[in-house]
Amino acid sequence: IPGDVVHAIWLLEAAWLAATLGVGSWHLWAGSQTLLKGACTITAAGSIVDTYVRENSTTTSFGTAATTTVRADASLHNWAFVRFDLSSCALLATAGADSATLKLVVKTTATGGRTLTVTPVLTSWDGTLTWNQAQALTYGSSATTTFATGTTNGATLSIPVTIDVDAQIKSSTAVYGLGSTATGNTTIFNAADSGTASLRPVLVVNYEK
Repeated sequence: IPGDVVHAIWLLEAAWLAATLGVGSWHLWAGSQTLLKGACTITAAGSIVDTYVRENSTTTSFGTAATTTVRADASLHNWAFVRFDLSSCALLATAGADSATLKLVVKTTATGGRTLTVTPVLTSWDGTLTWNQAQALTYGSSATTTFATGTTNGATLSIPVTIDVDAQIKSSTAVYGLGSTATGNTTIFNAADSGTASLRPVLVVNYEK
């Protein structure tokens, strides 16, 4: 059973996550197998760690803040991180994610909206993360996906992260990040410590056992 899913939602302006898929030999057999389907939704505050870091506050951590933010202006970058503990899903190491969706609730969108990238962080971090520490983390070399924030405050965004969650189930080494390629106003998301359960980040996993 995998433990921490270091799925860090990391809001920054680079696209990282090189996914290399190795396909082995296929073999035919005469038997039959029934694949068991399952679903798990992670919403409990104790199973979510999120924070953000600020370039102009290099040694400050924001792990207990009610929001996470992203901004791409030079010298004012904000990166946001989130991760989920998959142990509550009781997934076997042989399980595979059919789909995985990260849900974020926008508190304040930037004027005109922004395009953000989801990126895996490949080393561990916690809620005390600072800007300086974030520079030493290892990130994937290309993005998992990009998505638009839209222009509606209070909107719930659904972001596909299947490849990262599937890797996490099997290896317990994956993390995430989001990033903005635009400059301008900060995009603000509600965090796990927002005080309202319906505003927390959520991970929804559909899987085969």
